[in-house]
Amino acid sequence: MYNFDLFGQIGKEIQSFKTDKILIAGTQPETGRYLGKDTKGYKFSQWETLNLIDLYYNSKFETGLTDSEGQRKLFLNICAFRADVASKMIDLDTKDFIFVPDEDSSKWGTWFIAKEFKDWSRESYFGEFINELVENFPKYGTLVVKKVGKKLERVPLRNLICQQNAKDLEHSSHVIVVHEDMSYEDMKEFPDWDLSGLDMPFGTTKTVYERYGYVPASFYNRVKDIPGEVKENDTVRCMIISTCDEKVGAKAGEYIGNIMFMEKIKDLSDIFQEVHWKKQDGRWLGIGEIENQFENQISRNMIANLRRRALLWSSKKIFQSPDDTIAKNLIRDVKDGDVLRIMPNGNITQVDMASRQMGEFSSTEAVWEDNSNQKSFTYEMATGEAMPSGTSFRLGVMISNSVASHFRFKKQKLGLFLKRLVLEQVFEIFKQENSKEHTMMIFGTEEGFNDLKKVASNIVFNKRIVELAFNDNGSVVPDFNLIKTLIEDQFKKKPSLQITIPDSYYDTVKHHMELVITGEEVDTKAKIETLTTLYQSMVAKGDSRADQILDKIMGYTGENLEAILGTLPPPAPVPQTGPVKIPAMKNTPQNTMNDMAMSNAKGTSSETL
Repeated sequence: MYNFDLFGQIGKEIQSFKTDKILIAGTQPETGRYLGKDTKGYKFSQWETLNLIDLYYNSKFETGLTDSEGQRKLFLNICAFRADVASKMIDLDTKDFIFVPDEDSSKWGTWFIAKEFKDWSRESYFGEFINELVENFPKYGTLVVKKVGKKLERVPLRNLICQQNAKDLEHSSHVIVVHEDMSYEDMKEFPDWDLSGLDMPFGTTKTVYERYGYVPASFYNRVKDIPGEVKENDTVRCMIISTCDEKVGAKAGEYIGNIMFMEKIKDLSDIFQEVHWKKQDGRWLGIGEIENQFENQISRNMIANLRRRALLWSSKKIFQSPDDTIAKNLIRDVKDGDVLRIMPNGNITQVDMASRQMGEFSSTEAVWEDNSNQKSFTYEMATGEAMPSGTSFRLGVMISNSVASHFRFKKQKLGLFLKRLVLEQVFEIFKQENSKEHTMMIFGTEEGFNDLKKVASNIVFNKRIVELAFNDNGSVVPDFNLIKTLIEDQFKKKPSLQITIPDSYYDTVKHHMELVITGEEVDTKAKIETLTTLYQSMVAKGDSRADQILDKIMGYTGENLEAILGTLPPPAPVPQTGPVKIPAMKNTPQNTMNDMAMSNAKGTSSETL
C-alpha cells in the first residue's frame, strides 16, 4: 500500500472527468463533438455540458464566431432569458424565514432570535448569498454550497470534479474542488497548511486541489507520521489539499505535487449541501433551463442565420443586359446625368432577387418558440407580457395556474434546501457569533414593540415589589396600583428599549423554523382568508376579541398594525357627578404615599429578560 500514488490518482480523476462520457440511454458508440450529427444514443459529459451552458448563456458558439465561408454568425439567445425568468419566479428573501416558539416560555426568546437573525443576515450579506443561489439554480440545474469556517460559499460547478454518475456527492467516489491561480501569499492565509516543501518563485501561481475521498490507511498513517500497522485493505476517508502537476519530460500520466493539509472526515453532508432543478437518473448534474433549451437554441440560430443570408441576397441590386457595351457596374461606372448607349436589341432589366421564404421562416420560428415556452413554462404570465389577442379569460386563468404551479414546485425545492442549510449550518454560525452577553435596541416602529414594553414594565414592577418587601418602611404601605401606573407611564414615553441578552441565552430557547414561502408548512393565503372571515363575523357580533384576530392577519402579511396606526388611545374617563373621595390609609398622609410611589417607580431603561 505504500506505493499508492496520490498525485497520479488526482491526475487520473481530472483527466477522466474531462474526456470520459457516461451512457445514459442507447447502446450505440458515440463519435464526434457534443450534440454533433454523428451522436448516437445519449452519452453524457458533465464537463462538456457545463462548458456549453456557459457558452450559450453568453451568446457564444461552440465552433467560433464565423462560418465555413468566413461570414459572421448570429446568435439569437433564447435560453438566458428563460433562465432569468425562472430566477425571478423562485426568488426568496431572508424575511421568509420565520422562527416559531415551541412553548410559551420561549415566546420572547424566539422573537429576539428572529430580530437578531434578520439584522445578522443583513450585516453578513446572507441575503446577497441567497440571491446568488437563486440566480444560478435554474441556469446550471444544480447548486452546491460548501461550509468554509464561519461562512458559506457557492461552489462554481466548473471548479467541481466528481463521479459523473453518482447519486449525490455523499456517494461519489471522489469530490475535488479546484482552486485556480493561488499565489504563495494566498496560501499563507491558511495557517494549517504546510508550505515547507512548496517551491514558488515570486509572482507565480499554482492550482490547488481540495480532494475528498478514500485513501489507503497505510498511506494516511505514513503522511501523518502515525506508528503502527494496519490491514492491507483498510481505507480512510479524508480531505487532502495539495498541488498536482505533470512531470516535466516524463511520459504522460506521471504527476508530482505537495501535500499541504490532510485530515479525516466522516460525512460529506457536513461540508457540502446540494439541490437539483430537475434530475435525470444515471447522472449527478441536474438539468437546468439552459440545457433544457439546447436543441431549441441550435434551431433558432440556424433559422436566424438562414434568414440573414436570405435578406443579404434579397437586398442586392443586380441588373442584366445582352448589350456588352453597358457598364459592368452601374454604381461605380455611371454618374448622375450620364446617357447610356444601348444597342437596338439591348435593354437593362433587374434580376429578381426577392426572397419568398420569409413566411416559412416565421412559421418555423413560431413552432420553436412555442416549444421553448412549453418546456420552460415561460408564457406571458411569467414574463409580464400581454396575452395574445383573442385569448379567452378562462384559458388565461388555466395557463396562469399552470405556470404558478410549476414554479411553486421549483421554489419549494430551493426553499427546503435553504431551510436545511439554515437549520444545519447558518443558524449554528449565527448562535456562535451571538452567544456572549450583548445588548439589543428595539425601536417603536418594530412589530411587537408595545407588547414588549408591557412585559418590560411588569418586570420592573415585580423587581420594585421584591425590593420593597425587603425594605423596612415601618407602618407605611405603598400604593402598588399607583406604582404600576407610574412605571407604565414611563415606558409609554420611551421611543426605544435596550434589552440585555445573557450569555448562551439562545441555547435555552425552544423553537423551530418555518419557511412559509414554500407552502409546505403553512398555507398563508388560506389562513388569511379564514381569519378574515372570522374577523368580519366577530366585528358584526361586537366581539371585543376581533382586534386580536386582526393582529394575526397583519402578522401573516408581514405588517405590524401598531407600527402603521400607532397604539390605541385609552378610553375617555367617565365624568363624575359628585366629589371623588380618595381613601387615605390609617396614620399615612396621602402625599407621603404618592412621593414614595414616584420614588419606587423609577427604574432603568435596560432590562435583562
